Amino acid sequence: MRETTPQWEGLPSAVRADIEKRLGAVHTVTPVPVGLTAGTAARLDTPTGPVFVKALPVDSPSATLYLREQRVNAALPAAVPAPRMRWGGDGHGWVVLVFDHLAAHHVVNLAPGSADLDDVIDLVAALGDILTPNPAHVPPVTDNVAFLLKRADTLLAEPPADLAGLDTYTTARARFDLDQLAGETLLHADIHHANLIAADRLHVIDWGLACHGAAWVETALLIPRLIAAGHTPHQAEALAERIPAWKTAPDAAVTGLAAVWVLFREYVARYGPERIRESRARAAAAGRAWMEYRTS
Repeated sequence: MRETTPQWEGLPSAVRADIEKRLGAVHTVTPVPVGLTAGTAARLDTPTGPVFVKALPVDSPSATLYLREQRVNAALPAAVPAPRMRWGGDGHGWVVLVFDHLAAHHVVNLAPGSADLDDVIDLVAALGDILTPNPAHVPPVTDNVAFLLKRADTLLAEPPADLAGLDTYTTARARFDLDQLAGETLLHADIHHANLIAADRLHVIDWGLACHGAAWVETALLIPRLIAAGHTPHQAEALAERIPAWKTAPDAAVTGLAAVWVLFREYVARYGPERIRESRARAAAAGRAWMEYRTS
């Protein structure tokens, strides 16, 4: 008898019928915690093997990210370690993505001394090679950064009295040349421990923020994640030095991107949804440490 969950039963019957038509009858359903997007996430056990399904209404603000993820996964070269997408599409008012389910050996750890660190650094370096030139139809990284800039500039226009380092951020923002982010590498743009699965090897998931730009940008976006995991800024940049693309990064562009990254999270930590303010405050603290290191 098939076991059901609210996540599975919450899908329209027509969507569930489409999935079972493609994969066979669903025997068991195991809910999977969702991130910031409010939708369905579950492991389905089917006659063709276990799959991971994620879905949300097509009129959801995050639907465009799911559709981008669909395009990217369809275009990823076989050499990219990512779960195979079985099916993706929008219909019956929902966007649905179905992937091979990967059983993780453990939660990926980015902390100093972790056995996962070498694999993470090697993965980022390999992606820069495999994904140049960009194989997918995605927006430029400047579009992603423009979203951050709106919040960053709002914060700088009316800075809170307790915003430390205001002059440093203002200067970095003024010197930030977005054109220096341009390039023809497909960037994941959101690599952190929760978007990595340690299975037979390290796999990267959730390509909804993927974009194209300079290869070094991927590493720049990883550095504050490493600091948040416990590395000093010096240690994090030392790890980055092992990635060839990082050596091409213009200093002013890196500092400008770091400033915008921090200011966006400062804004959300103060004015964003209550449920994510604390996590964004921790991220902002890691970014501030990086900014202080780069500008001291």
